[in-house]
Amino acid sequence: MDFINAQDVWFTYAEPDEEAPDAPLPQVLKGVSLSIQKGEFVALLGHNGSGKSTMAKMFNAMLTPTAGRVLVDGMDTKDPAHTLDIRRRVGMVQQNPDNQLVASIVEEDVAFGPENLGVEPAEIRRRVDEALKTVDMYDYRTAAPYKLSGGQKQRVAIAGILAMQTECIVLDEPTAMLDPRGRKEVMDTIHRLNEQKGITIVLITHYMEEAVTAGRVVVLDSGKLLTEGPPREVFSHVELLKQHKLDVPQATELLFRLRGAGCPLPQTALTVEECISALEPLLAERSARR
Repeated sequence: MDFINAQDVWFTYAEPDEEAPDAPLPQVLKGVSLSIQKGEFVALLGHNGSGKSTMAKMFNAMLTPTAGRVLVDGMDTKDPAHTLDIRRRVGMVQQNPDNQLVASIVEEDVAFGPENLGVEPAEIRRRVDEALKTVDMYDYRTAAPYKLSGGQKQRVAIAGILAMQTECIVLDEPTAMLDPRGRKEVMDTIHRLNEQKGITIVLITHYMEEAVTAGRVVVLDSGKLLTEGPPREVFSHVELLKQHKLDVPQATELLFRLRGAGCPLPQTALTVEECISALEPLLAERSARR
């Protein structure tokens, strides 16, 4: 059974206009169907306004569909009786880490979620320690969050989700406000949770180099599902993505332009290393001709 199953989901933020109640409402999501398996790592892409953040909020019942339905572990997000159980299973990490930290001490912040779930103090202590060790922030457990770097703050936010023993973490552009070092810290943590703990990851990102590390890429455009599949398959459709004003990894872009200039190169390279491997034979051949 799918862990998350979105079935023909439609959504609008607008309320009907009292002066024109029959006028059509602007739809943010337009019939999106999507399933996510337990333990998957899915990157959710799309330009601003594509509906990706709205879709992500459907996964833990922060929003519910105007039409269609979303099931999480078999539970309908529209049923208020399931809301708490759904949010125990699916946690969200937002873009700005400062907006997620609520306590003056790191370990108290991580304990906030379990406390609100009514977990026993001894179990909270165990969960907090385990979560902080998992994200490599245990040594900072008595530190003040405001003294941490951006990457460290995001890792504390992730620890707070882990302490609630969620099975899935949805991250809405968690590295957007971080420097390269902070981005690497967060991405390393996310991958470790997925690979070692089996936690389902849904990552919204504008960084294509992050998307290529996912197991599957889902692309939304204007509230509709544009394409999905393994990163190599999705990013091989460079012209399609560009038509919809979407980026591709820099390595993919370089090979695409060189092929357009007549260079015999492979269809797709996702990383710098793959790009170098593709260019080396061509450069060696041309160097030998001189």
